[in-house]
Amino acid sequence: MNYISPWIFTTTRCNLKCPYCYVKQDGNDMEESTYHRINDVFLNMIESGEKDYVIYRMAGGEPLLTFDKWFPFTEDFIRKSGGKGYVSVITNLTILSDDMIEKFSKSNYSFGVSLDGFSYSKPSHDGNSSAEIVKENIDRLITAGVKSIDISTVIDSSSFNDIEMLAEWIAERNLNWGIYLDHFFCGEIDLNVIVEKMVNVIDILYEHDYNIHDKFKFSNISISSQYEGCTAGEKLITIFWNGDIFPCQTTVYEQPVCNIFDDCNITEIFKKQKKYRLGYNFKLPEKCLNCPISDMCGGGCKQNYKETNRDYVCDILKPVVYYMIKKWRVENAEL
Repeated sequence: MNYISPWIFTTTRCNLKCPYCYVKQDGNDMEESTYHRINDVFLNMIESGEKDYVIYRMAGGEPLLTFDKWFPFTEDFIRKSGGKGYVSVITNLTILSDDMIEKFSKSNYSFGVSLDGFSYSKPSHDGNSSAEIVKENIDRLITAGVKSIDISTVIDSSSFNDIEMLAEWIAERNLNWGIYLDHFFCGEIDLNVIVEKMVNVIDILYEHDYNIHDKFKFSNISISSQYEGCTAGEKLITIFWNGDIFPCQTTVYEQPVCNIFDDCNITEIFKKQKKYRLGYNFKLPEKCLNCPISDMCGGGCKQNYKETNRDYVCDILKPVVYYMIKKWRVENAEL
């Protein structure tokens, strides 16, 4: 399907202080005029037939801090899209009122929720864990009938030890789950220990009859044939709080490709841009060409090529993905 999914920076403010976060908490909120312009641009893509559908990803910072400002615009977008506009909220889910839950459940919003550990997760500014309130709020969404909740877990030194407990908790609720690597942490620990932990996690998921084929990702890799990999700079773009447009949310402090208020075709701009090795401008590195999982990985996170040495990441990915495939084949052979 021909779609586009803008990652929308509603604010750079956040009530948590994640050690790996790339967003500068400098207190900027997106203006009402920018929301209006975003709706105009993407509703036109739907109406003109340029895109089959559009998925807004309301992010930040913490988007629920500015809920009252952006919610009327997402509602307007959904209503005018003719069933071709969808909204996902990318949130730490520590701020969730009954009013928000009621409004979200009526309009079929989906959620991407950060939960890094079972006992300890993403600290607040005073250092306290957010794990318990996040788990409680996830259960509140489930009770309210919200059907699409994706959990995102970044494994680091504070959350690594109880990852198996988190696996059980997620499997019991049958939630979509993606586990990602904190590159600084991975550089400090024996890689075999990480692989062993991930194998344990996969075993636990299968023990709970969890559909790992369709619901689980490891470092953005899924064994589902429907998985597209990273599409930053092509199907996934980023709109910063001031309207500047980038190929990926991690590039917002670099040079923008254009601004939402510019008179330009966003798709064509990204096809022609040469600054970022992302999206239309990405070519698989030579060392990846003969890798047996390159079709599934797609080269992984393109930004990491210039940020880190990817060899240690690959050393973790390959045995874990091999085990995911082996486990899935064994389980399905028994059916």
